[in-house]
Amino acid sequence: MVRSTRKRLIDRLKRIYQMEGMNAMMFFGVIVILNASYGVQDLLPLSYGILLVCFILSQGTYYWWIKLCALQGRNIPVKKILKRFQKFKTQNKVGILLIPAVFLIQWYLSGAQFDEIHFLGWALFANGFAILEYINYYHRQIMIDNRYDLQYILQNKKLKEASLFKDMRENKI
Repeated sequence: MVRSTRKRLIDRLKRIYQMEGMNAMMFFGVIVILNASYGVQDLLPLSYGILLVCFILSQGTYYWWIKLCALQGRNIPVKKILKRFQKFKTQNKVGILLIPAVFLIQWYLSGAQFDEIHFLGWALFANGFAILEYINYYHRQIMIDNRYDLQYILQNKKLKEASLFKDMRENKI
């Protein structure tokens, strides 16, 4: 039996917002455990990157939940909520611009060196991942999680605009 497009979309939105929320909580748990094991002073860039990822994933969780509620017919103050996302976008930009400063602070605190204890590679990855999550929500959809997204890319030879980006543009936010 073929499921309706609406039912398929509702199921997808439920899955996405739950997955984003679980990922945010998981990453937060990882950073708490690492900081308890190694100390905050040794993991500043890694902690910062993961917290930035958690912040952006939390925004994604909120966005997909709002989309689900709207699709289910709940009364959602779209303009008001999208204005919140405009503030989040600004906060994300500031957070991303602070990444080099966080690395410089770590470098200074560690006596002008990075040891293996500082997890430099993981810190670079976490901060890079935060930037990609920002792009994924506020500019271009990087995540390809279904055949329709893949078909779009193959057909148009480019990434789709992010849903949040389109919502903000269409509502002139």
